[in-house]
Amino acid sequence: MVKNNNTNTIFKIKKIVFVQLVLGTFMVSTAYAENSNRGALLEGSTSSTIENTSGVAFEKITGQVVDEQGISLPGVNVFKKGSKTGVSTDLDGNFTINAEKGEVLVFSYLGFLNQEIQIKDKKVLKIVLKSEAQQMSEVVIVGYGSQKKTNLTGSVTQIDAKVLKDRPITRLSQGLQGAVGGLNITSNGGGPNATQSINIRGFTGLGSAGSPLIVIDGIQGGDINSINANDVESVSVIKDAAASAVYGSSAPYGVILIKTKQGKKGQAVSITYNNNFTFDTPIGLPTMLNSLKFAEIYNQSLANGGGNPFFNQDAIDRMTAYQNGTLATETVANSTGDSYKAWGGANANNDWYKIYFKDVSLSQQHNIGVSGASENSNYYVGLGYNKKEGMYRYGEDNYKRYNLRTNLSSNLTDWLTFNFRGAFSQDVYDTPNTYGGKTGGNYMHQIGRKHPNLALYNPDGAISDESDILLMKEGGRNIVTNDKPIFTGEFVTKFTKNWSGTVNYTFDGVFNNETNHTKILYTALPSGTLAEVGGTAPNRFSRYFSKYQKNIINAFTNYDLDLKKHQFKFLGGYVQELTTFSSLFGANNNLYSDKIPSISTSYGTTPSVSDNAYKLAIQGYFGRINYSYDDKYLLEITGRYDGSSRFLKDVRWKAYPGVSVGWNVNKENFWKDGIADVVNTLKFRASYGSLGAQDPNLLGNYPFYPSLGTVSPTSSNWFFGANREPYVNTPGLVDPTLTWVTATTRNFGIDASFLNRRLTAIFDMYTRKMDDYIGPAQQLPGVLGINAPQTNSTALETKGFELTLAWNDHIGDFKYGVRGVLSDYKGRVTKYPNPNKLLNTWYEGQEMGEIWGFVTDRYFTEADDLANVKQFNLSNWSAGDIKYVDLNGDGNIDWGNSTVDNPGDRKVIGNSTPRYSYSLFMDGSWKGFDYSIFIQGVGKRDYYTTSNMYFGIVGSEWQSSLFTEHLDRWSPENPNGFFPKSYIGGGNNWKNTEAQTKYLINAAYLRIKNVQVGYTLPNTISNQVKVQKLRFYISVDNLGTFTKMNDHSVLDPENTFSDAKNYPLQRSFSLGANITL
Repeated sequence: MVKNNNTNTIFKIKKIVFVQLVLGTFMVSTAYAENSNRGALLEGSTSSTIENTSGVAFEKITGQVVDEQGISLPGVNVFKKGSKTGVSTDLDGNFTINAEKGEVLVFSYLGFLNQEIQIKDKKVLKIVLKSEAQQMSEVVIVGYGSQKKTNLTGSVTQIDAKVLKDRPITRLSQGLQGAVGGLNITSNGGGPNATQSINIRGFTGLGSAGSPLIVIDGIQGGDINSINANDVESVSVIKDAAASAVYGSSAPYGVILIKTKQGKKGQAVSITYNNNFTFDTPIGLPTMLNSLKFAEIYNQSLANGGGNPFFNQDAIDRMTAYQNGTLATETVANSTGDSYKAWGGANANNDWYKIYFKDVSLSQQHNIGVSGASENSNYYVGLGYNKKEGMYRYGEDNYKRYNLRTNLSSNLTDWLTFNFRGAFSQDVYDTPNTYGGKTGGNYMHQIGRKHPNLALYNPDGAISDESDILLMKEGGRNIVTNDKPIFTGEFVTKFTKNWSGTVNYTFDGVFNNETNHTKILYTALPSGTLAEVGGTAPNRFSRYFSKYQKNIINAFTNYDLDLKKHQFKFLGGYVQELTTFSSLFGANNNLYSDKIPSISTSYGTTPSVSDNAYKLAIQGYFGRINYSYDDKYLLEITGRYDGSSRFLKDVRWKAYPGVSVGWNVNKENFWKDGIADVVNTLKFRASYGSLGAQDPNLLGNYPFYPSLGTVSPTSSNWFFGANREPYVNTPGLVDPTLTWVTATTRNFGIDASFLNRRLTAIFDMYTRKMDDYIGPAQQLPGVLGINAPQTNSTALETKGFELTLAWNDHIGDFKYGVRGVLSDYKGRVTKYPNPNKLLNTWYEGQEMGEIWGFVTDRYFTEADDLANVKQFNLSNWSAGDIKYVDLNGDGNIDWGNSTVDNPGDRKVIGNSTPRYSYSLFMDGSWKGFDYSIFIQGVGKRDYYTTSNMYFGIVGSEWQSSLFTEHLDRWSPENPNGFFPKSYIGGGNNWKNTEAQTKYLINAAYLRIKNVQVGYTLPNTISNQVKVQKLRFYISVDNLGTFTKMNDHSVLDPENTFSDAKNYPLQRSFSLGANITL
């Protein structure tokens, strides 16, 4: 029998909840027990004075510690510099300490900057601590340095780390979704190893969106999907070409700058431990139709197409008996042949989605961070473990990742600093082999077309091979392991107070090892004979190795010049990158044993071996000049001169400039009277810049070399004598002038704050043009015999805007914030070699994402003169078919010439571009309690699919399935059903599922991405057990979704790629703890 994993999962859940509660209860009770032994209240003990035993004349110093909003801070450590003795503030932030005049008091509190106060004549102090987050928000990380936010002229947004805090995310990119206007992040499914697609400001190519450059701690390289989010201190997103120009051709589509945690000068050793236990449940799973109803609709669809019933009366009678309880087995043996009845003859009633997927799966994260500093050095070490269990009920799939990060900085002399930044991650994805010969290589595709009458168990109690459960549970495994080391060694030389030089070397590697084992499986036939399960033989093993290495050298210098009101910053540098890649694949059939799968233990006669290798190089020179006059008028000039090995020498090098200006209006004298009390700051920004792009997906690695396609002897159709001989294909043409794509961005922005900076606003509008984009050459004569080369023949333009509004305030001790983001973009093809404007490819003037389709009128009825209605696509019309509007009035329903000028009866009916992306982040705290709510969505998007996940019956008896939503379909008894008359075969397959207005899906949505509630124990309690901070929290991801997409379908608005047969997303319930020692 198959073991159900739900019992084990529930036991794990209970155990984790119990451990967390015991941990919290133990710490609290221990604190109170220790305090009771002292016979004093905790509040009183924290502000008691230090006993004077030295005979020195101390004075009693009292005071209160508050934050920038005037809210008292309990548990602040107050101690004399150079001494280990001190006190803590009470619940109202008050303290009392004995100190000698001239001594220095240090005020230290987690999440705030340390402050030092020298004791003078004042005996009562009011200390205001500044939060680290506030300091970070005033300084923004930019390319090769940082910039005061007030002097920023480019479009750069820094993300508050609290957006990422304690969410049960596997990838950092998941936490960034919706956090920044113009940063578009879409899901690639809900599998445990699923990644996200990232682009900045939408379209960067025809049918593609190029990925931004990832820069980690100032170094180009690394994988955003392998970073431990717990190690991240801040994230900045550079969106315009002027600001990202210093990165040149590596950053035509924007930059994501990630700064990881560092030890801070003067910081004592700090140890943090965070855990997160997550319980995932699948969302959006369809409910399959009862097998009897399925058989009825299926047979009717075949009859509509002129075919014979798929399910005979015997099968239907057995389905009825099985559901009535008078038949115990899900299938029976065939009367002839040694086999069980399957697709058309089994009599089960199975909902395969409920069978294949667990109700709950468990995931967990554990992170440890150690940081500290001495007078001349600082360090941070982070360790992370992440395990995400998949949702498969049988043959579990899971993803594990291990992270190590070390950041070290040491002042070797007063003029020389050495920095080391190293990270290593290993991720392992272990999943059942998909058995391409039986499932088509995709279990989700297989589940989506399974019939509910198929048996899970044979009459003997064994798992039916038709269920494919046997493949998942007992079959081979596909295991993918990625080792990703990246380290940087850096020397920073301080020549003078204002002049420094930096040289660093970085190694960035990805080492991939993938094994795939196809195991032969056996099933018992009715006679008891064991037979091979179809599609599993012969057994097979393959291994794929790849090695990706990037070596990067940066050398740059910074010089600051301050001439009172005139301030200059100069940057100049050189960068070179060498990328090498090699891979080796080997496979063979017929293993001696499935217990020790390897190529060396195989005896197949047709082994497969292949390899790949390439080497790429980039060199670049970059510079930047910043000028500020009295912090009012700002100017930034950037430039990059790049060369790439992808291009021939004559077109290899190109220069790209950038310029941006800014005006801090609030610095003007006229601003200070009256309006400054309402509009505190106001800045206008404008920028222009261009960058080169070299898309490897279009260019390849050596676009100037004609490629020779080789054909092996076993595949050759050419015989020389009696032998097949290998041969090569004719090489294609290349364009020797093929060169850089140029990405040019114009940006205008406004930054403002109001009402004592409680309300802030950031607005940007932009235009990005991609010129000389790679496309087809002019049409060449057919007698040429080979394809035309790629050329720089196309262009496109994207326009959009971004708006961010934030409100931060407090009401007494209750601090709260609200942050909203809204962005939009649309693209248009401005140049493409398609003079006839054919609709099956791109054409000039086309808006990206256009959906062409028919306008739906109604269903045909028996009252229509159907005999005289002209055929469409060789199909006749009948009652229940879609009646389309004859837009051109010619009496026919057709596609015309499929051109813009003659599209037949089609027109643009929608657009698949996600428009008006928005998010809302709300958070607050009160006396140790905190909460956050994150909402994200898309305001407008159209979607069209012909997948059976939407229509159910899609013309093929092997690619169709039916869910409960499909009961609302046309029939003589239900003439107003939502879905049309369905067909299987007979040439009528697609006439009712043509792209049309009736079935154009509104894919706009609002999703409650995360809700979190936490409680931090007062320092007066946690300090008693030598803990600086102890916080417990509960969190829910994907709590709810509001969309019209679900009115007639089970589609998820974030999971619609491909044919929508995708691994389901999950709703995640988690609990965790944050401990700082």
